[in-house]
Order: sequence, then structure tokens, then C-alpha cells
Amino acid sequence: MKFITICILTLFIGSQALAQTAEKDTSWTVGGNFSLTFAQSSFSNWQAGGVNSIAGNSNLFLFADYDKESWTWVNRLRLAYGMNFQEDIFNKTDDQIELESRGDYNITDHWAFSGLLNFRTQFTDGFENPEDAERISGFLAPAYSLVGLGFTYKPSDKFSLFLSPLTMKSTIVNDQTLANDGRYGVTAAERDTAGNIITEGKKVRFEVGAYINLRYKQKVMKNVDLIANVDFYSNYLDGNYEFVDVNGELLLLFKVNEYITANLSFNVIYDHDILFDVDGDGTLDGPRTQMKQVLGMGFAYSFGEKFKE
Repeated sequence: MKFITICILTLFIGSQALAQTAEKDTSWTVGGNFSLTFAQSSFSNWQAGGVNSIAGNSNLFLFADYDKESWTWVNRLRLAYGMNFQEDIFNKTDDQIELESRGDYNITDHWAFSGLLNFRTQFTDGFENPEDAERISGFLAPAYSLVGLGFTYKPSDKFSLFLSPLTMKSTIVNDQTLANDGRYGVTAAERDTAGNIITEGKKVRFEVGAYINLRYKQKVMKNVDLIANVDFYSNYLDGNYEFVDVNGELLLLFKVNEYITANLSFNVIYDHDILFDVDGDGTLDGPRTQMKQVLGMGFAYSFGEKFKE
């Protein structure tokens, strides 16, 4: 509830500030949308069985784009959080903070020299099992940042390609316990034969490599939009060029009317530096393909200019 309240306040304050900015300078296009989705199930003497549950997801998306002469500056902020309550157990179903800013200097009608900044983390602690007290993630643990220079190819409003042969990636694990375990690719702590820590694990890992981002948006049919976003990253420093990190998202948006919408999202992540307990022996020994799917229907409100990209 606290998160929803913060989102609503942010929505109101942000929309007012962005609207005032747009009135002063027509080079800016600003706006966003806010959505709340809910699901609930209840059982009483139900022969087939079932667990009473209630779930909710909230999403806040803001954008501010500057376009004047040969310069373009696009900014995106996405906040998402979801919870599921079953009996007396709370499960986190979604948790995202993502900020992206890209500046373009147009060289031709379809090509631009670009600089990109992307930052991702989460709001709250994550647990592999909601009934366990052992955390596997938290705010800024991990957090990822990308800073890259390259070129953007945009032949239409539907498709864009960002190519960066020089991109610095930072992985932050601002939790010493998780850093000591070597979570998310940081250097683990050095321990003696008894397991006592000799040297604390590092909280930050730096990489330099090549980065590619693909974006596509298409109206599938009336009131149904498809948005796809895929990132590829290869680290120059570890010498294993065959390892490519992948972060992809596919989103289907269904508009019932002005205020009622539904959405279906599918995410897939592969990062060979993020290790899991593959053998079940308590040791982090291998990467895994991560997948997430969310389906929701509920209230949505859009404000400002129409989102074009």
C-alpha cells in the first residue's frame, strides 16, 4: 500500500512538472501512464481444493523526449512492483526500477551518433523461497548500470537499433553478505579452510564490452499493441567472447476502454556471471536461463503526450 501511495504521488507531481515544462518549450514531448492490476480467488468447501489468494501489480512509466534540429534526447523511467498474498504468506511477483537516457546527434535521416545510460535495480528484498529468511537480493543488490557510446539506426517509429562497440557495465551488490558469496558475478570473499573470511568480497564488478539493443513496436490489431525489447552484451575483459548476456522482454497491451487495460509480459535473462545452485548442494556453481511471465488486468491512466517509441 505504501508503494502504491508513493506511485500515485509521483504520478501527480511528475505529470504537473512535465506538463509545465512542455508548455514552456515545444521541443519537449512528455507524458506517461500508471496502471494497477488485481487478481483474487476465494474457496469455501470447494471439493477440488484451492488456496485463498489476492494479488496486485502496479506500474508507473514516465518519458520525456527532446527533439530540436539535429539533437534528440530520450528519457525513460519505469517502476513496477507486485505482491501475492496466499493464506499468511506474501510473495513478491514483480520488482523493477529502470532508468534510461539516450542522447542522439543525427548524422543522416536514419543514423545518429549516440550516448546511452541505463540503470536497473529493485525496491525490496528477494527470497528464493518466501518461507525462508535467507535473502538472495535487495535494493542495489544487485544493481546494473550501462554507459555506452555508439550509433542508433532508426528507419521508422516502429524499430530502432543501438550499436555500441564500447560500453562499460557495472554490477553493484551493496550487501556484504551477498558479495561475500560472490552473487551476481562479483568477486567472492576469501575464506580459510574453516570457512572464516580472510578478505571480504567485492561489492562492485566492472566490465567493458560490446552492447546491442533492439526495440520494436507494432499494432497487432485494433486495441492490441506489441512491444519487444532485447539487449545483448559481451565482455571484452574476460576473454570468453562466446558468452553473451541476453535480456529480453515481450509485452502485449490490450486496451478494453479508456481506463481498463490488460497486459501480458514475458521476460528472459541469461547472464553467465549470475550463478545458481545447480546441483542442490548449497554451492553456486552454474548459470541458468531466467524466465518471468506476468498477466494482469485492471485500471490504467495515461497523461501527457502520446508515447511514440
